[in-house]
Amino acid sequence: MKKLEINVFSELNILIDGVDIVEPIRASKRKMALLEYLILNNQKTVSVARLVEVIWGEDEEINVENALKTLVSRLRKDLEESGLDEAIVTLPGGYMWSPDQPALIDAFRMEEISDSVSDVESLNPAVIDQFEELLSLYTGDLLPNSTLDKWVAPKSFYYHDLYLKKVHQYIELLSKDEEYGEIIRVCKIALDIDPFDSMINLELMSALLKTGKSKEALEQYQNTTNLQYTHLGLKPSDEILNFYKELIKGEKSSEAEIEEICKELRSGCPDPGAFVCEYAIFKDVYHLQMRNLKRMGTTMFLALVDVRRMDNRQMEALEIKQVMSRTLNVMKEILRQGDTISRYSPLQYVVLLPSVTNAKTGRMVIERVKRMFYSNSKNAKYIFSCKVMPLEMDC
Repeated sequence: MKKLEINVFSELNILIDGVDIVEPIRASKRKMALLEYLILNNQKTVSVARLVEVIWGEDEEINVENALKTLVSRLRKDLEESGLDEAIVTLPGGYMWSPDQPALIDAFRMEEISDSVSDVESLNPAVIDQFEELLSLYTGDLLPNSTLDKWVAPKSFYYHDLYLKKVHQYIELLSKDEEYGEIIRVCKIALDIDPFDSMINLELMSALLKTGKSKEALEQYQNTTNLQYTHLGLKPSDEILNFYKELIKGEKSSEAEIEEICKELRSGCPDPGAFVCEYAIFKDVYHLQMRNLKRMGTTMFLALVDVRRMDNRQMEALEIKQVMSRTLNVMKEILRQGDTISRYSPLQYVVLLPSVTNAKTGRMVIERVKRMFYSNSKNAKYIFSCKVMPLEMDC
């Protein structure tokens, strides 16, 4: 008996003994639409009216019912020539993908596994096999090239969300058993599917840190925050930003002599200009500066720098990366070594100005930054704006 497998993730494939028979059909968008719709409504009768609606829409210039009969006939012929007989069944009022075709359909198998593991609280070999099968089944979005995009889109979101939920569950169970090597492997597989998932990125960084791979964890942190800022246009979650402090702790896991620490502190030269750090560190610097200023009875100013296009058009990831890099370089050059800069959002930087004692001086400092920013002709199409305000002592 021939082995029949149907894959609907990434693209439609119908495999008979491992050979894809869909390739000759792909040239016809309507044949593909009919095939996709019948398969995803597996063992359900689909009415003629519904098929006409999804394939032809509101096209009233042709006799669509006759056109559907012709389309079904031609698709049947294509399938039969490839060795798949009687795949489409004619029923009163409609058509159905034949229930007599014993096929493994990846999307439906994924749902079966999801139901099976939904209540498991610990891992055993059988449960692990199910999670691993689910990981292998979901290779990408549901039928991303389908012409039935409006109908496919909510189903695609459903399966993507289901996949992430099961990955989260699997990672949680692996964490209970402290299987950090397996967590790293699973996270990397899942991030190939969805590189933006905050929880999976965080779990990967944590597992890398726990297995002594702090350098790789730092690289993952940098990749994650960059993706969030430049591709999603979002500020990373507080959990991810705060993880930076855990990374720093992870690098200092052994005892050290004071002489060794002094030598380490003296080694290298600090970068000229203002100090640039992650936002989690920025908040610690703020609290330290506020303590000092409170003791001395002085104040400190905060600046928020914002960069936008003059035409208000949304920027692509590469453009954001380039203009924000130029902005940062200008601030590092103009601001003093005691000042602190951090990325706050995709198009914003925050700056602590501890040496600024009044609003007038603060505005003068920012005006110098602004003039330097516009001295670069590449920045002519952007609006550089900045707000400066004093920080209250009791915050």
